[in-house]
Amino acid sequence: MDKRKATIAIMSVFFIAMGIGTITPAIQNIAEAFPDIGFSTILLVSTLPSLFIIPSTAIAGVIAGNQVGYRPLLILGTLLFTAAGAAPFWISDFKTILISRALFGIGLGVLMPLGNAVILNLFDGQERANMLGMSGLVMNLGGIVLQLLGGVLCAIKWNYAFLAHLLGAIPLIMVMLMLPEPEKKIGEERGKISIPPSVYLISILFGIAMMLNYPLLVNMSTIIITDNLGDAASAGIVLSMFTVGGMIAGGIFGKLYQKASKFTITIGWIILAIGAGIVYYSNNIVVLTIGMTLDGIGFGIIMPAIMMILGMIVSPASFAAASGVLMAFMNLGGFVSTYYIAMLGQINSEIRFPIFVATVIYGASAVVYTLMQLKSKPSISGNV
Repeated sequence: MDKRKATIAIMSVFFIAMGIGTITPAIQNIAEAFPDIGFSTILLVSTLPSLFIIPSTAIAGVIAGNQVGYRPLLILGTLLFTAAGAAPFWISDFKTILISRALFGIGLGVLMPLGNAVILNLFDGQERANMLGMSGLVMNLGGIVLQLLGGVLCAIKWNYAFLAHLLGAIPLIMVMLMLPEPEKKIGEERGKISIPPSVYLISILFGIAMMLNYPLLVNMSTIIITDNLGDAASAGIVLSMFTVGGMIAGGIFGKLYQKASKFTITIGWIILAIGAGIVYYSNNIVVLTIGMTLDGIGFGIIMPAIMMILGMIVSPASFAAASGVLMAFMNLGGFVSTYYIAMLGQINSEIRFPIFVATVIYGASAVVYTLMQLKSKPSISGNV
């Protein structure tokens, strides 16, 4: 395998991996276009793909490199991302829009576990950490472009935001032309997949973290527009700073992990708590932007750190499946967030209240995780 060409092709897939957030700047505009539909139902345009990502991610993780090659799965995923993602531009029926969003979710779910799995099959040790960091950088760069484009296009009309998904044609072509099927490592037996219980525990906890963070994303356009802080384009800029933060985290992750080792996730929790707190208390667009950037940095640190942990506890043959489990629970958290937000709304109707709850839990998580690591055995990260 030509690692250079494969890396370029896989990074092009990471470029669209955060495409689920493309239309978040348009949520308020979509709600205004469908005034007879409740806001919690409108949120399904953003959260429904997460539900369909769950089974497709889990299935793709299990069959990738075993029953089906990485390359055909990547082609299928990018094709669904592009076609189903852009389809609502031509659709005016809300139920049909939701169907297209479900197909989009399936495509994105197929893509999610594969990029990291290919990296885990090509790289080891510190080089692996550096590549995972780079993937985070590229993924968030793509998220910036997609969210900004979605916000700008939404300023024309709500349905134009969906056209941003047409960027998926780029990785589709690159995968078809530049990515050979990854070779099976010596000694690796296809079909022998083992996922320990710890993978499920880690995945559940990360899914909860995603559920807590989703209100910052899906409610941002409503916060900005209803508080007269800006319009949909402004929301696109602020939301893109979440991905800017993730890009920054991706650029520094390799060195940070080398220095902080098992406390890397602690640093991520602390930054998340600070970022969410700033968003909760902010009353102008500049402060909101700073808070979202820090929130993105926090998540951008935690995500590859968890991938490193998975790399320690499962074999290369099982990593795609383990990554699929993680992504499934992550997206379950995203879908459940719609009802989580509605539940908190019964306690406190303030739209920022879920952000306050997230701030408190992130801070508590930093303390609990640190205490757990202080009592644990020395880190074995050097052997990863």
